[in-house]
Amino acid sequence: IVPDPSQMPNQIRLPKPPQLMSVAALSRQSDAPRPLEHAAEVNQRAPAVHNETQAVSPAVAAAMQQLEHLHQQHSQFLVTQEHLHQQYLAHQHAMNQLLLSVRGQAPVQTNPSHHNVIRPQVVKSQPLPASVQAPKQHLESEASRPKPVTRPATKSEVKSKDSSDTHLLSHTVAPTAPEPSGLQLDYEGLKVHASGRISEIFGPIFKPQDAHLIQTRMPEPPLLLAGRMTGLSAEAGSMKTGTIWTETDVNADSWWLHVGRMPAGIMIESGQADLMLISYLGIDLLSDGDRAYRLLGCELMYHDDLPEVGDTLCYDIHVDGHANQGPIRIFFFHYDCRINGKPRLTVRQGQAGFFTKEELANSAGILWTPESQDIDLDSPLDPPEGAVTGEYSVQDIRAFSEGRPWECFGSACLRTQTHTRTPRIQAGEMLFLNGPLTLDPKGGPWKRGYLRCEVDIQSKDWFFDGHFKNDPCMPGTLMFEGCLQAMAFVLTAYGYTNRRDGWRFQPMRKRAYPLRCRGQVTPKSKKLIYEVFIESVSSGPEPHLVADLLCTIDGLKAFHARGMGLELVPDYPISTSPELLRDPSQRHGDPIATDANGFPFDWEAMIKSALGRPSEAFGAMYKPFDGFRQVARLPGPPYHFMSRVTDIQGNLGTCEVGTKITLAYDIPPSAWYFSESAYPTMPFCVLLEAALQPCGWLASAVGSALTVDEDLSFRNLDGEGRLLAELGPEDGTLYTEVEITNISKSAGMIIEAFELRCYTKDKEVYELKTVFGFFPQVALDNQVGLPTSEEQRGALTQSSIEPIVFQDGDAYTCGSAALPKTMLRMIDRITGWDKTGGTAGLGFARAEKDVDPSEWFFKAHFFQDPVQPGSLGIEAMIQLVQWIMLENGVHRDMKKPRFECLATEMPMTWQYRGQVLPENKVIGTTVDVVDFIQEDGACVLVVNASLWVDNKRIYQASGLAMRLKDEG
Repeated sequence: IVPDPSQMPNQIRLPKPPQLMSVAALSRQSDAPRPLEHAAEVNQRAPAVHNETQAVSPAVAAAMQQLEHLHQQHSQFLVTQEHLHQQYLAHQHAMNQLLLSVRGQAPVQTNPSHHNVIRPQVVKSQPLPASVQAPKQHLESEASRPKPVTRPATKSEVKSKDSSDTHLLSHTVAPTAPEPSGLQLDYEGLKVHASGRISEIFGPIFKPQDAHLIQTRMPEPPLLLAGRMTGLSAEAGSMKTGTIWTETDVNADSWWLHVGRMPAGIMIESGQADLMLISYLGIDLLSDGDRAYRLLGCELMYHDDLPEVGDTLCYDIHVDGHANQGPIRIFFFHYDCRINGKPRLTVRQGQAGFFTKEELANSAGILWTPESQDIDLDSPLDPPEGAVTGEYSVQDIRAFSEGRPWECFGSACLRTQTHTRTPRIQAGEMLFLNGPLTLDPKGGPWKRGYLRCEVDIQSKDWFFDGHFKNDPCMPGTLMFEGCLQAMAFVLTAYGYTNRRDGWRFQPMRKRAYPLRCRGQVTPKSKKLIYEVFIESVSSGPEPHLVADLLCTIDGLKAFHARGMGLELVPDYPISTSPELLRDPSQRHGDPIATDANGFPFDWEAMIKSALGRPSEAFGAMYKPFDGFRQVARLPGPPYHFMSRVTDIQGNLGTCEVGTKITLAYDIPPSAWYFSESAYPTMPFCVLLEAALQPCGWLASAVGSALTVDEDLSFRNLDGEGRLLAELGPEDGTLYTEVEITNISKSAGMIIEAFELRCYTKDKEVYELKTVFGFFPQVALDNQVGLPTSEEQRGALTQSSIEPIVFQDGDAYTCGSAALPKTMLRMIDRITGWDKTGGTAGLGFARAEKDVDPSEWFFKAHFFQDPVQPGSLGIEAMIQLVQWIMLENGVHRDMKKPRFECLATEMPMTWQYRGQVLPENKVIGTTVDVVDFIQEDGACVLVVNASLWVDNKRIYQASGLAMRLKDEG
């Protein structure tokens, strides 16, 4: 915001600062060590301003005197405390960089210990007028006031900024934060500072500024993000240094929350109390209410994940020094943000100034250009996983922000329809990309990728209210947030979120990000342009993007971030669905089994096996899968049928044959599948899943996936079972006792066999032998399906009829004997029917279902590995058999007909040799009737059935029987 001094009006024009000798040269001329004055005073001492038109002036003599003074002091520095010497040099270099940056010039990359530097005019604070001097009783004594905790700089911290280790060291945080002391304020007190009389909280010496139109204030809600001030260590009105402590809570109802986390820009903005600190130090007592605070720049570093619900951010914010250029005052600050005592965000080289409206309006902006920027041409530049070049409308961007990326990016993001919680940017008022956007992966001056988004500014935009009182402007942190949203847009457009369900975006950690601000968005502004100049992009395993960010306001370059990094990191849907962690039944009295370390396998562990962190589902042995690696999952709601493990026999984590568990499922009386069925019995697909899911849990618990280095998926292969009894809403708890009977490994695959029985406290329900496999992705990609004869393949086109399309309320979906409702119905239409066809001449039928990637079962089965459950393939076969019975009218003479979920006491076998994926188009089901059995008050149809996907036969079932009986 500060103009070039050469372009300033004469009344505030500054001379060129004198060239000072290096400290090394000064030390060689030293006569003897001299007494060392306090380092804080050095930061406030500078040559007086002089008129540059004078050939020889007292100011020149003053500068020479100051040079000698510096020589004396730094000679002693070198003798007594080398670390303080280096700290001084670093400060000296930072001042030089600041002067260059506020003039819009690129900082000079030099080592300050080896070159002459230009020292900015750092002025000793002016005494306040007597009328506003603090009464002695109002201020703490200097002796009793706690001093800010400082740490001597190391040699490595004053290296060139090109050195990454220098950045890390400069962002080092003390093991413990300084203990808060002094004045404390709650949120209501902070609101007074934002919009009330500041003297009411800071004391009577601040009364002269209460009438000022413009003051340095905290933002008003909703942008008042500091929750409370826990301490303030400074001398009121002194314009010296000081420290302030604040805290901000991340609550489940925080208005800015995104996927359970605090957004990156909001996190920076929460460290806003430098405003309050500089206010307390008396900045507004030196002005007439015509100078406004504006951030000039800083360097950020995110040390860990963005804060989540339940975290408290603890900020200690320090004003380090002051400078001025004529009437323009600048102060320097830094802050640390800790959570649970550990650093989460640090800000270094913070610079802010105070400017009149005219000075703000005359800003020269940022002089940075991408053409002049040196970039790393050896950094990765992975190609997009789909075509993304093009233009995007506001509606497209909003669809992405609301969790529908397929509407924004089209077929390139088709798989995101299966996501339980797709990676996305903020929506609603926190969406800042409210304008047309263009993206070109080969665009920009670097030809490495370029994004541009033009946003119209409206005078009624919400962020103008309260930021600040009588001085409305858009927070730079929100412009920064808009830039991060643009970066997330790129990563999604490149297709990198397609197979990363539940992941989220955040700044890359342990990297220093220099930001510069030289302009403002006000209610009078018209257009804000976001630009992303891509330097590096990586597709994984944790995708990231590195880019320069530029914001231009009505033609003025106002904000620049160099080398900003955004990454896509693993996360879990359970983090934003805490309601799923509550046990829905709360009615059991069963024991809860644990592992050898006491880890309980209760409801929380069961639901996390579907949607949570693997180590929180199976214990510490699964920590290797807590990152980007994928692990076999159990189904999630609404297809999750496990409540707790009640017994374990054998050793978990050993992958041993003979390991046995008992797993309980509490049947909700009002479960969705009862209301979806024509008659309130548990559908066979649900019962089958309730029997098979304990097999999947046991296979994971014994550590199968830990025996190989490759990520594996879990699939059912074969089964031979017999239904003994049906289940209804009042049957209570279903128990499944399952044992591993065989384990074999071959070519990276693991095949495991199980035997199980299902029962309630009153009856035996189901008995089954089944086989599962763990498969690498390459094996699943190369599945050829089941052997298929010419006759079977021909059945896909024979006996075709005009399609019979099902709709709720038609003749096939009404009554006690009917097909299920839409959610559970696994056939859309009948496409073939021959009453006398089939191998036995008893009938042949064919049905189809269109594959919809957004269908509920892809989201539930499985997280990050969407595939239609095999049990729903069996359900499609069952429903086609039910249609045949209805079409033949065998129910017409019954008073109250109804279908069993599957004919009891009749064995059935199945085989699966393929899978239905979101990318498939059509599922076909064929049924060959092999027997019709008439019973007293009932009839049974026995069939052999197949399931096809895009004309490939992948499932078959033999001996599948359906019973229709009269309940009247």
